[in-house]
Amino acid sequence: MYLTVDADMELRPAVGLRTRVKSAVLSVLEAALEVSKLGTRTVHKDAPLILNVGGYEIRYSLDLDGECATVWSAEPAREGPVVKTG
Repeated sequence: MYLTVDADMELRPAVGLRTRVKSAVLSVLEAALEVSKLGTRTVHKDAPLILNVGGYEIRYSLDLDGECATVWSAEPAREGPVVKTG
């Protein structure tokens, strides 16, 4: 798993957050790799994905071909739904 400089700085203040983020993102990567064994690679490596971990919105992307993940940012979660429609 890779962290951008911004994500690294944003994860530092919260004790234990980096470990929880790493575990969560790598679990998603592992699941996506298992699904990809079925013959589909439907996650574009630049597609922005969002997880909520410990009250933070974690923005990341997966690269199934490279079998890695990149965490782009970690910001305190906003009120309301993470996914916006319309």
